[in-house]
Amino acid sequence: MKTWMAVGVVLAALQASGMVFADDGGDGVKFVKSCKGLLRYWDGKPSETDYDAGAMGYCVGVVHGVRGTLQILGGELKDDRLRVCLPDDYIEQAGVRAVVKYLDEHPEKLTSLVVSVTMLALRSSYPCK
Repeated sequence: MKTWMAVGVVLAALQASGMVFADDGGDGVKFVKSCKGLLRYWDGKPSETDYDAGAMGYCVGVVHGVRGTLQILGGELKDDRLRVCLPDDYIEQAGVRAVVKYLDEHPEKLTSLVVSVTMLALRSSYPCK
């Protein structure tokens, strides 16, 4: 019971922090644009129009925060569908790629909170077997 209360508090806090990007009418629209710009930057193909250091930092920060939270809570969760199992060579760039891929494949999620989408993307790309 305590575990689920902790999960609820953490998720509520993360979702509230995801509201920062709601000014475009859909959290995921601006978020995925920022993440794609970050990936182009990491790939050595930056675009002047994509370069927004704050937005790119927000993208990797959300992925990092959600990933860390899922890992910490993973030890408490008994249901493998709610956990992530990352490879030993995981880097945050892989998490950002997972989010972009997930949103490209599920455009209906572009209006969802970025934290929720990030959780779904990471769980989809790194399920526990």
